[in-house]
Amino acid sequence: MEQPLLTVVMSCFNDVKCVEQSIRSIQQQTLRRWELIAINDGSTDQTGLMLDRLASEDSRIRVIHQVNSGLTAALIRGCCESKADVIARQDADDVSHPDRLALQFALLASNPKLGFVSCYANYVGPEGEFLSTVIRNPDHAVATTELLNQRMGPPAHGTVTFRRSTYEQVGGYRLPFYYAQDADLWLRMAEVSLIGYVPVPLYDFRWHPGSITGSGRSIQREFGLLGQRCRNARNQGEDESLLLAEVESLKTRAIAERNDRRDRTTNQVSMNYQIGSQLVQNRDPRARRYLKNVLTASPLHWKAWIRLCQSLLSSKRRKESDQESHS
Repeated sequence: MEQPLLTVVMSCFNDVKCVEQSIRSIQQQTLRRWELIAINDGSTDQTGLMLDRLASEDSRIRVIHQVNSGLTAALIRGCCESKADVIARQDADDVSHPDRLALQFALLASNPKLGFVSCYANYVGPEGEFLSTVIRNPDHAVATTELLNQRMGPPAHGTVTFRRSTYEQVGGYRLPFYYAQDADLWLRMAEVSLIGYVPVPLYDFRWHPGSITGSGRSIQREFGLLGQRCRNARNQGEDESLLLAEVESLKTRAIAERNDRRDRTTNQVSMNYQIGSQLVQNRDPRARRYLKNVLTASPLHWKAWIRLCQSLLSSKRRKESDQESHS
């Protein structure tokens, strides 16, 4: 295989139901000179076999099997294994549109001050239901300022493509950040370079209750706040070591609590509500499925009751309107 222009790094853990679609979206890219490094992070389902099969069909795919070490450790390994000067992220349950890599590679090449680039993203539900499109300011300087000072970073971890030199300059992903490793990295990259956005939705970011976004939201937020505090310390010329010790302590807690059913259920209820609520706003009747899941787990969730009523009323009005138009 000729030298790749770009390495796609993907971490997989029990993703057998979605990883083939995700990898197929990379195979369909208009930029053809890529390699994909898929880290099978100790999956207990058939993910490893699926990855090996896909790699046997395409020499651009490399699979690394390892014991479960968490997303951050897997990404560190994947980036270290990269053969290209440009690295793109892709999550195993998401989909890249065909022009994503080509357009991001071209944007990065167009301006040496850009250390990393992203794009607009479509947020979609578990079954591919459209939820919303997240956009960012296409002006590089404004976007960088918003990331550093207003916590307005890339719409999803997997939307980002970066120079390997910038990644290494700032020290790469930091192992203590068990969650929010992306936000911590983007802040440090934005301190030495600019971020740019391709002003087109090129990535479908899947929301589902079982994902990290869905099941680990509360502790993810704590990691994100610590990452911002680290940024503030660096900005003021202060030592980060005490804050990084807090991050390490939080990592220990996150690992201990990752199988806590109560916390996981609370976060999944929250994710189901957010998906259902957005679908109500979109006048999508599939909202009711998610809201009913909320009410099954939490019958006194009054906001879900309100959203469910709104969905039912919207469907009733639509039927009445259709009947009037046909009469």
